[in-house]
Amino acid sequence: MSTSSRTKPVKSAATQSPSLDLEAINKHLGSLSASERIEWALTHFDGGLYALTSAGIDSALMLEHVARVGRPVPVIHINTGFLPEQTLDFRDELEKRYGFALYEFGPSEEQIADVTMLRLWDGDLATYSKITKLDPMSKAIAELKVTALLTAVRADQTDNRATLRYIGEGNDGELRIHPFIDWPKAQVNDYIEKNSLPRNPLHKKGFESVGDRHVTRPGHDRQGRSVMECGIHVKGGKVVKGTS
Repeated sequence: MSTSSRTKPVKSAATQSPSLDLEAINKHLGSLSASERIEWALTHFDGGLYALTSAGIDSALMLEHVARVGRPVPVIHINTGFLPEQTLDFRDELEKRYGFALYEFGPSEEQIADVTMLRLWDGDLATYSKITKLDPMSKAIAELKVTALLTAVRADQTDNRATLRYIGEGNDGELRIHPFIDWPKAQVNDYIEKNSLPRNPLHKKGFESVGDRHVTRPGHDRQGRSVMECGIHVKGGKVVKGTS
């Protein structure tokens, strides 16, 4: 797998935004719906706004909301080289369904081979995550000139995510916007069912959260994960271990 993006990168017309009053913005975003938060982000960061997808169990939730806004938002996907085939197929299904421009980043074939030989997922999760996720994420931010990134993280997923707000600073100079941070799991399930949204096929095999093949198993919420946080959504990129 190449480290370059799946779709050839384009230079954004946006520049890094001036200093923002994040406290005031968070207060404002708290009064809006998820769709209105996405529309707000488009208004303020159009040209430098991207969405991040893992093609996980509930990834259609955010991508469907973004599509309904009616203005194209390109999507970044980090392909670690160790994702289940079902996840890659689901990513392709989402791309066709919602018609977004997809940019794929990941480690090189040589790096994947080294990680495999050393079995880093067993003994060095920090290095494993850095090579397969954090470095590709940093490369995506730099090459695409991302100023703001939409994510679908929710406060009820992990202790770290419970500390996040509607907007905050990312790890590579970009801003992170979390339109669904205050959505509980029940609301997510209800929306997906009422709107007949697709889910990652591993959901039918007992996965409620899915990541790389070596670090996730079937289980309730994120209890099937040996990595609770890979670092992408943690300040400083710190890995948080799970319990599996």
